[in-house]
Amino acid sequence: MLTHHIPLGRPCTADGVFLAPGVPPTPPPPKSRNDWSPYHNDIEFATAEFAFKQRHMSNAAADTLFDLMAALLAKHNDSPPFADHKDLHQVIDATQLGDVPWQGFSVQYTGEHPENAPSWMDDEYDVWYRDPRLMAHNMLANPTYKKEIDYTPFREYDAANDTCRWKDFMSGDWAWQQAASHSYNCSNWSKFLMLIIVQNSERNLPHPRYWTQYKQPVGHDVSHSVCAHMFLTL
Repeated sequence: MLTHHIPLGRPCTADGVFLAPGVPPTPPPPKSRNDWSPYHNDIEFATAEFAFKQRHMSNAAADTLFDLMAALLAKHNDSPPFADHKDLHQVIDATQLGDVPWQGFSVQYTGEHPENAPSWMDDEYDVWYRDPRLMAHNMLANPTYKKEIDYTPFREYDAANDTCRWKDFMSGDWAWQQAASHSYNCSNWSKFLMLIIVQNSERNLPHPRYWTQYKQPVGHDVSHSVCAHMFLTL
């Protein structure tokens, strides 16, 4: 495998000072293993993940589940993780991932209306999103993916016939050319090329009126990395 000859993406401190070979970067502040906030404990978190994310449970089904749990736990002077679906949703809405809060705005078609215009031209649509720039920062700061990011463009060749093999985005000609065009300025040597791949998907959504858009930093192994996302209500 041949990497680009200019040392783009060299590890450095937050101030841009290059690290010596083999010296790890400053680790992130440690987090308590028992901090499940805004959930009271790991059981509440697991319940929310199961009901909302895994099973896409309806409001009525969630209420029934928590009522049954309440009836079972009452004799032990205990209560279920959530009182009802409203309590569940309030805690989920209070959950912050990497301190990037949800934001929202509304959009509406403002162009000309033909005769017998379709209803979507008059409807208002809500868009919910997290700041893409801050989400990208959090992805890059996550040590879980430190070995799954290509910081420098590369070219991989088949040893049998010396033909170039393309797999990830950073192995392509475009990434190599971009690195070459920016590497003549030595102030760029502490930087690395980062692009965002955006894709739309309507799979695995809790409601058929939601349209999801995912974004992923180029250089991540697609099969393992997580994606930031936003929701558009239809």
